[in-house]
Amino acid sequence: MPSRLQALKAKADQARTSHAYHAEGASIRFTEAVVARMESCGITRTDLAKKIGTSPAYITKILRGDTNFTLESMVKIAQALDCEMDFELRPLTRKVTYHTNTSARVSILNDQLQ
Repeated sequence: MPSRLQALKAKADQARTSHAYHAEGASIRFTEAVVARMESCGITRTDLAKKIGTSPAYITKILRGDTNFTLESMVKIAQALDCEMDFELRPLTRKVTYHTNTSARVSILNDQLQ
C-alpha cells in the first residue's frame, strides 16, 4: 500500500498533466500581467472598465480569476493597457523533483520554462 506521500505525489503528478491545470496557470499569468501593467500605468479597475466598455465589477471578476477569458476579451484588455497580446508555444521542459526537509517532505516544482 503506498504511503500518504506517494499517494499525494501521484495526485500532484496527475493534476499537472490535466488541461485544467495548465489553463488555470495561463489564466493566473495573464491576470498577474494585467495587474502589474495597471499598477505601472496607474490605471484603476474603473479606468480599465471604461476603456473596454464594461463594468468595474467585471474587471474585479477578471482580477479574482472568477471568469473564463475569451481571446477577444484578453486582446481588448491588452490594448486598453497599451499592450499587445503575444502567444507562444514552447516545448514542455518541466520536471518535478522531491526534496527531503528535516521536518517534512516538500514537493517543489522546478519550472524551467523561461
